[in-house]
Amino acid sequence: MTASGISRGRPSDQMPAKIMMVAGEASADLHASTLLQRLRELDPQIQAYGVGSEKLRQAGARVDFDFSRTSVVGIFEAIPKLRYFLNARDRLVLSIASEKPGLAVLLDLPDFNLSLAKKIKLKYPDLKIVYYISPQIWAWRRGRVKTIKKYVELMLVILPFELKFYQDAGVPVRFVGHPLTQVVRPGKPREELREEFGVARDEIMIAFLPGSRKEELGHYVVPAFTAFNQLAGEFPVKVFFALAPNLPERLVRSYLASCPAKIEIISGRTYDLLFASDLGLLGSGTATLEAALAELPMVILGKMNWLNYLLVRPFAYVNRAGLPNFLAGRDIVPELLMADCNADRIYQELRKLVTDHSYRAAMKSELAKIRNQLGEKNANDEAARAILALLRPGQVI
Repeated sequence: MTASGISRGRPSDQMPAKIMMVAGEASADLHASTLLQRLRELDPQIQAYGVGSEKLRQAGARVDFDFSRTSVVGIFEAIPKLRYFLNARDRLVLSIASEKPGLAVLLDLPDFNLSLAKKIKLKYPDLKIVYYISPQIWAWRRGRVKTIKKYVELMLVILPFELKFYQDAGVPVRFVGHPLTQVVRPGKPREELREEFGVARDEIMIAFLPGSRKEELGHYVVPAFTAFNQLAGEFPVKVFFALAPNLPERLVRSYLASCPAKIEIISGRTYDLLFASDLGLLGSGTATLEAALAELPMVILGKMNWLNYLLVRPFAYVNRAGLPNFLAGRDIVPELLMADCNADRIYQELRKLVTDHSYRAAMKSELAKIRNQLGEKNANDEAARAILALLRPGQVI
């Protein structure tokens, strides 16, 4: 028995085990890669293939489909790419006959993954499916929990309130902790980071994270840049644009050409940026939780095509977009949604954070509670052991 709790046996006694992994978005690619790394530490025989991007590829998986260049926001934006996604789904199902995976691990991406899960179970009812990182069905389209209950053997959730949601629905579920609590850390002390970023002592450092999709840039960049320009006319601000891995820098620079405010593009140092900054402006998504773990006062933006909004609004159960507010159960961070996502409102909210020190301090205090709320579990280790318990029964203590 090894110290890790895995009974490995002799190499000849243990056949390689293969996993299909489906991580269709940037955050899922990160979580899938760290999960696979931990799986292979516990069991070096593990092999993986499926959907992912650069990080999952670097972790050792064979990436057959990369959705990073085809990710979309909204129903109508997805229609032109529907054929691609359907082809990917069907080819993944066909691959099971030749690849013979021991189980499938699906991450978020509910429209694709729930359709894939159904197709898999219809053809291969004995193939086990684990869903790691729940889609936000507790926020909208809750009826999808019935599909999860029917086709998924185990739900591994990363937000504490999701545990009761799935328990109440009769879905086998386990709370494994949040993977970001282990990785959202600064590389250096804050003052050293600010010096590296070239921020003067009297400058206000703003982190701008609009998201990882081109559609999000279209919604957020123009009003944000207008607000930055207005803010720069009153205060010594320096803005850092966090470039998502799948966004072409030339596209961002085309927006920068019309913005006189000091804006620098930063790539690959998101966490250092969040810990070094004074405040942030972020599109709704995983980045809002990353910023919360960095205790960064922020404003959250949420916008989609109006026709998409009118179609999905009847299926929504909440009127919040930011994970910090979901976790707090109330609005601790301002959200500018749909019509409120405009240059004037962005400027007003950022200016309030700059000038009202007690407001900013109170927000930091509330954000500091989130790390404690998520707990200290090592999500990758917990999830890997749960997966191995299904993949190799009897080997995980």
